[in-house]
Amino acid sequence: MAVGVELIVELRHLHQQGLSVSAISRRLHLDRKTVRKYLRQREAAGRPVRRTSKLDPFRPYLEYRLAQWPELSAARLCREIQAPPDPAIDGHFLLPASPYEGSERTVRRYVARIRPVKPTRDFQPVETLPGEEAQVDWGHCGHIVADGGKRPLYVFSLVLSYCRVRYVEFTTSQDMATFLGCHARGLHYLGGVPVRILYDNARTVVADRVGSVVQFNRDLLRFALDYGFHPTACWLQDPESKGKTENSIGYVKRDFLYSRPVEDLPTLNAQALAWCDEVANEKVHGATREVPADRLAEERRALRPLPERPVPIFMQLHRVVRKDHTFSFETNQYSVPAGYAGRRVILEVDRDRVQVYADGVLIADHRRCHDRGRLILDEAHIRDRSAGRRRRMSRLQERFEALGPEAPAFLKGLARARQGRLSEQARQILALAEAYGTEAVHQAMERAAAYGRYSYGAVKRIVEAWDRHPDALPEDPRREPVAVGAYTGPTIEVETRSPADYGAVLAVSRR
Repeated sequence: MAVGVELIVELRHLHQQGLSVSAISRRLHLDRKTVRKYLRQREAAGRPVRRTSKLDPFRPYLEYRLAQWPELSAARLCREIQAPPDPAIDGHFLLPASPYEGSERTVRRYVARIRPVKPTRDFQPVETLPGEEAQVDWGHCGHIVADGGKRPLYVFSLVLSYCRVRYVEFTTSQDMATFLGCHARGLHYLGGVPVRILYDNARTVVADRVGSVVQFNRDLLRFALDYGFHPTACWLQDPESKGKTENSIGYVKRDFLYSRPVEDLPTLNAQALAWCDEVANEKVHGATREVPADRLAEERRALRPLPERPVPIFMQLHRVVRKDHTFSFETNQYSVPAGYAGRRVILEVDRDRVQVYADGVLIADHRRCHDRGRLILDEAHIRDRSAGRRRRMSRLQERFEALGPEAPAFLKGLARARQGRLSEQARQILALAEAYGTEAVHQAMERAAAYGRYSYGAVKRIVEAWDRHPDALPEDPRREPVAVGAYTGPTIEVETRSPADYGAVLAVSRR
């Protein structure tokens, strides 16, 4: 006999009031067997039958592991219970002797039921007016072969919060010069400047902060002043506050970069710009239900104008010049002119150049090297240092080489000839110059050098001879020399004798 729901409810109510099966049967005009049947169904429903599972012996182990390490995956836990117990794993003593032979799906369902629930944060979606806000963020996209080596690949994303138009650019660096350059190209792509730009707490943005008080990077503030926007930083550990650009990074990776062969950076950026124009900004946005490019026309009327003149894009750094007249930047060594060792200089670095200023004066201009561990020298700086070393020569050398153009070579000739102590001979020749004049000594050194006679004595003999006979001084010191010391006085008659005369003298002396 089929019994309706109302009758079953009444039956159970009477039973709860204490009536017997017979009394209920009489009152409701039901057979006692029917009454007993529906009362037993209620008792069975209150005592659910639990089926056994192959996973039962492993549940204590799974509960212990998730209590210690809540982020362990179900696949990892399944591999652990399918293998023999590993003493290196916490809780191995809770595993039975036989490995688990059930399915991974059973493990996944059980782990999902007992895994500790992560606390969730409530946040309120924020919508902005046209031209009010843009959001900026970086994303890491693996690596690329560039500049002769393997480099990290980053993507820069700039999104207008109202219309959702995005600009993306790939780079191999996140330094300030690259960061500001991406900003400038992005704002020109959008065709205007928003009131504020929202950032996360990247090192290129926030120099320091205490709670809600933020100290922004000086280079970013200079750039914001030139372009006319106000930088703001989101709260720490609050990615939802800049979710528009966070979603943009994921969209770029999924829709544009995934499975795309990366050849080189310029080609990749050209493809990314075409993707922005033809796909990302022409597709109906999921939140606004409109095409971003169509809403951009409305938002551009509210954007601030771009600067009329080109804004220099660079980052400013301070360095101290070392003793070898170089400074370090990005693990590379760059040279400066001599005389700046130990001084503090200011670097202005853009994407291609490294300019060095001291006291507001440009002292060095290098091409920026994107390799690592290189030494970048300017030949003019090396010559300056060599000149500095010559200026630091000894006073004796300076005085000697001041005798004339041939003096440096003659000094080296003195060193090679080894006719006495080099310094003593140099001083003696300088003494000759004081006595006879610099020009006479210089010409004497030229004449002595023409005949390979490098010594103080040779110079002295020539100078003294010319001093006695000024008219004998040749116009060209290298022509055939005059006889030095020839007698030019009166003729003296000398008596000559034969050998026989000396023999007679000897004979007389013997007697």
